[in-house]
Amino acid sequence: MKKTTPKHAVDQADDPPKPAGGPRARLERRWPRRTLVVTNGVVFLCLVAMASAYGYVRYEIGSIVTDPGKDLTLPGYYAGGSGPAPKAQGAADGLQPENILLIGNETRQGLTSQQQQQFGSSLTYSGTLADIMMVLHLDPAHRTASILSIPRDLFVPMPVGSPVGSYQKMDAALNDGKEGPDNLVNAIQEDLGIPINHFVELNFNGFIGSVNALGGINVYFPDPVFDADSLLYIPTAGCHHLNGFYALTLVRARHLQYDPPGDTAPRAYWPYDPESDLARIVRTHTFIKIVADTAKSKGKTDPATAVSFLAAVVKQMTVDTGLKNQLLSLVLHYRNINVANVAETTLSVTGVNNYYYGGYGMGDVLFPVQPADNNVIKAWDGDALPKALAPKSVSVVSITGSYDAALAAGQALASQGLKVSGETTGTVPSNTSETLVLYHPKDIARALYVMKYLSGAVMMQVSPSVAPGTVEVDLGSTVNVAAKPVPATTTTTTVPMTTTGSPTTTLTTTTTASTTTTTTPTTTLATTTTVASTTSTTRSPVTTTTVPTPNGAPATSSSDQQAPWDPRAC
Repeated sequence: MKKTTPKHAVDQADDPPKPAGGPRARLERRWPRRTLVVTNGVVFLCLVAMASAYGYVRYEIGSIVTDPGKDLTLPGYYAGGSGPAPKAQGAADGLQPENILLIGNETRQGLTSQQQQQFGSSLTYSGTLADIMMVLHLDPAHRTASILSIPRDLFVPMPVGSPVGSYQKMDAALNDGKEGPDNLVNAIQEDLGIPINHFVELNFNGFIGSVNALGGINVYFPDPVFDADSLLYIPTAGCHHLNGFYALTLVRARHLQYDPPGDTAPRAYWPYDPESDLARIVRTHTFIKIVADTAKSKGKTDPATAVSFLAAVVKQMTVDTGLKNQLLSLVLHYRNINVANVAETTLSVTGVNNYYYGGYGMGDVLFPVQPADNNVIKAWDGDALPKALAPKSVSVVSITGSYDAALAAGQALASQGLKVSGETTGTVPSNTSETLVLYHPKDIARALYVMKYLSGAVMMQVSPSVAPGTVEVDLGSTVNVAAKPVPATTTTTTVPMTTTGSPTTTLTTTTTASTTTTTTPTTTLATTTTVASTTSTTRSPVTTTTVPTPNGAPATSSSDQQAPWDPRAC
């Protein structure tokens, strides 16, 4: 396939960094050529193409910047022990299964004046948001890796005392100065139940430098694409050679427009990719593998490029001290991993546009979808979520303004054998709201127990005001509360809530002698469903039947659904 190179990509290119003399040059002579091959470790450290080659180069490991905050290598959860005990199974070569949070920081600090003109000034964009959030799960017993992507617009509670407020999009948790990575780790652990052992953070400058150090990458575009916000513009279909600048515009493209075959409209009128950041996650997964394959190929034939790539990455990377101390062991253990076999998945979500919560505009946000999301987490890492433990008692607070809704939910939970301590109403933060399962620090297993009986937009939240051993359910507008399963020929009741907060009782009647299902004139038929992924070549959303979502919007697939216009390897 013939390669075409956009003129602008060439104009923006920086000269690839050349291996300097001195320490790096001496290392090149000291280590056999084969040990400099970047073949095997790219995935392990950062699947954003962070070269694992430096696992063999102790000199470069020493130059990695560590977070000045806490060391994440603590028993169970880093956030106050609010999670499962350390994993005793699956160890190998002295390594335990672990999860590494990969953070793409969109800070403009450190960019050149030209780059700040292109991507925005550090004075204008003074905050630090997480442009990319992926959790890399490492299984030492099987020498495998898998990635779970967390959409940046997922609307979640922030950790207690967070400077960005009590509720925000997940990416805002990073906006806490030097404590940003710690705050983001806490948010993921507390809200989703995913234990994080370590983190790796890379900014714009490091991203650009690492791709340039490889001499660029080759990407195939089925259609011309354009993004006015990220500055991406590929005017022709085909295989293009992208330098670091243009690779960054591709990964950052959240408002992608594409030129369908036969279309003659100016690029400003090209149709938009309808999935915004969710589509960007799919493209990032593709990009990771392209960079990893490029590093692998270059490392085999050009050790100097491998060393240059390594230096460009580690000098712009921040990790926790615990990860830095075990990098060499990790890379040696995972050196034969195959990037192509790394499973990639994303939490299922639904969208709410122009969202207001507590009187504040949040922009466009994403809501979780349960039980689909917990099922995705379990499939990604079977040991991530601790074994559920029944709480001592559960209280229900309706945040839709409907006491009847709280009462009905309490009755449904009581039918499950839970001790319900009371039902009441609370402050209504929004017409459309998530259900929050509040738990005392270290009691996440009790929150997960209650979540088994909730479906829809449901999220966990740490609350020191909740008594130890108990759980509070803040009942939102988009939830089903399951009733106790009973033998066939009898009825069961669920409690779906409308987005206006008015409860609607759902009656489902099942018999063993007949497959007929009936409803009363005042009820709505409900059926049991799960959120499943599709294998379509287009990025069609996955539809659920009765799992409630805002305005009945379809939930997204947890598996990558590549659209016809999405870029791929040449």
